[in-house]
Amino acid sequence: MDLLAAVRSDVEREFSWWQKDVRSLFGTPRQPPLTSRMDVDVAIVGGGFTGLWTALILKERNPQLRVAILDAYRCGDGASSRNGGNVHGYWGALPTLLPIFGADKSIEAARLGTVAQGRLRKFATAHRRDVWWVEEGYLRVATSPAQVKKIREFVRTARDLGLGDTLRQLPQGELRELCNSPRFLEGLLFTEGATVNPGRLVHELRQAALDAGISIFENSPVRRVQKGSVNFVETDRGAVTARDVVLATYTGTMGLSPVARSTTLFSSFPVMSDPDPEYLESINYRKARGLADLRMFTHYFRRTNDGRVLMGSGSGPLEWGSAHNSEKLRNDGASARRAAIGLQRFFPGMSGGVATSWGYPIEVTSDRLPYFGTLQGSRIHYGSGYSGHGVNATVIAGECLSSLILNQKDEWTTSAFCSRNRMTFPIEPFRFVGGTMVRDAIVRCEDAEDAGRRQPLIAQAISNLPRVMGMRVGTR
Repeated sequence: MDLLAAVRSDVEREFSWWQKDVRSLFGTPRQPPLTSRMDVDVAIVGGGFTGLWTALILKERNPQLRVAILDAYRCGDGASSRNGGNVHGYWGALPTLLPIFGADKSIEAARLGTVAQGRLRKFATAHRRDVWWVEEGYLRVATSPAQVKKIREFVRTARDLGLGDTLRQLPQGELRELCNSPRFLEGLLFTEGATVNPGRLVHELRQAALDAGISIFENSPVRRVQKGSVNFVETDRGAVTARDVVLATYTGTMGLSPVARSTTLFSSFPVMSDPDPEYLESINYRKARGLADLRMFTHYFRRTNDGRVLMGSGSGPLEWGSAHNSEKLRNDGASARRAAIGLQRFFPGMSGGVATSWGYPIEVTSDRLPYFGTLQGSRIHYGSGYSGHGVNATVIAGECLSSLILNQKDEWTTSAFCSRNRMTFPIEPFRFVGGTMVRDAIVRCEDAEDAGRRQPLIAQAISNLPRVMGMRVGTR
């Protein structure tokens, strides 16, 4: 089985602000590449959040396991250190999950997200790790009347399910005591939520893996996995034999047919502002709490410890099939400008401007929930579809993949994260062409809503097509 080549993560001009920050502190220590043949129990392809959490949880459950991580570049330099650093589970996703999975499965998924949040908290706060962990809840804000309606519908749903303790509705006055942006109309404060510096977190996870005796080989791209009773994993200059293989390659799993059928390639683009702590103090944005508006393609944002604001837009370009190494998924001026406009719109009094911007591919599953499984007839495991919940969902990944590897039937393997039927997307070229049309239409509709204008009728009709087809991606 040939694997997709890893997305380039070594291009310095494309580094995130987080990567530059962690390099300024720790430099770029590297583990040597694999240059020989070795035998292990578990070989993990990919050294980001998913691979590192899986390795650490495996060693915690069975310290005798021999575990090796193989990364094409340097551990954590891919998607893990390029996200927004908002850490939250699935309580805020219930409106999307309920029509698909029903109340019991949806609430179970959210409760497992809370378990993952606890593991993250424990790791981040242990041994005085300086990963900028701030746990002050997660705030969703309405910036248009249509989004206010979403807030009220969500509150009714939570109360009907007896989940009122997971959130608090904030009228404008209370909301502005937490962040006094002129664009905020109402808010929902979820009790579960934190922010972190993802570059520092992945650095600490990498070090914890080394301390736990996990073998890490960097600059060791895996080209091929030959499956069998013992799997054979080939790199450029070496090889590993392993009973179990984990493909922790994020968008690289688009090369697997069970993933490709029900997952599509998007991209996300954040910008990081220059520091202006005085202004943020003046508008009551004193704590590094994560926020997002209620658009379909959200603006997600958060304050940093040094008084910056990260603003991201999840409305980047799509790509055809499994072309996750496409340049436009990492460099798209229109998407970066959209995030910069959001920064100016929500925080008009900030001095300075945009310090840097970056982009990277993301995966979105057809039902908006990540999935972890095993290729039929093999001991090759994989995970996909973290969009919007990356930091928390990768801990869920570590739990689920560890249970699959250890043949444990538990709350992880019986959950919707590992056991569900997934809707498939249309085949190419219909997926790409249709997805691009719908994405563009939704952006136009939501831009009009935010500006108080009438939504374009044609764009409105196109944006409703996924709902008509029974899909959950691209629905508003």
